[in-house]
Amino acid sequence: MTAPEINVRPAIEDDAARLAEIHVAAWRATYRGIMTDEYLDGLDVGRATAAWRRNIVEPRDGTIHLVVQSGDAVAGFAILGPAPAGTAQGTGQLYAINVHPDWWAQGIGSVLFAAAEQKLMELGYDRAFLWVAQGNGRAISFYGNRGWLADGGTLEDDRFSPAVAEGRHSRTFPTRR
Repeated sequence: MTAPEINVRPAIEDDAARLAEIHVAAWRATYRGIMTDEYLDGLDVGRATAAWRRNIVEPRDGTIHLVVQSGDAVAGFAILGPAPAGTAQGTGQLYAINVHPDWWAQGIGSVLFAAAEQKLMELGYDRAFLWVAQGNGRAISFYGNRGWLADGGTLEDDRFSPAVAEGRHSRTFPTRR
């Protein structure tokens, strides 16, 4: 028996419901103890599906949505694009990367992460950053193993109550020739 092929492609509108499922499952598995149970238990796949559909069909300027598949099964997503105004020129941002917990530790996240880095470089970014919840040791280790290191930036994400403390991790990409 051969292992299914893993590939990364742009998200399409038909992916919205599956990406909502992945988003909710990944957040519930990752953020217990970081965010309130009330918030996590209140995440709604139906509402998230509508938001995903909107974001895929009408993405913010320069934003790219990628999905990773194993065979025909969509297992995760990444969102990337330009860093916010006021950030140094040539800087991109990895806004999100989530893999369904059923697919953790199977190499899916590594393939997706490498594709997201490649896409950031193809878009002409010399460096990029991401934000990660300070209590998310699994992700911090994953990013660190790929050369994305804490650079001292912090923020309190007050979209949540209580606010979630996050650290910024960044990476400079190899010089293009």
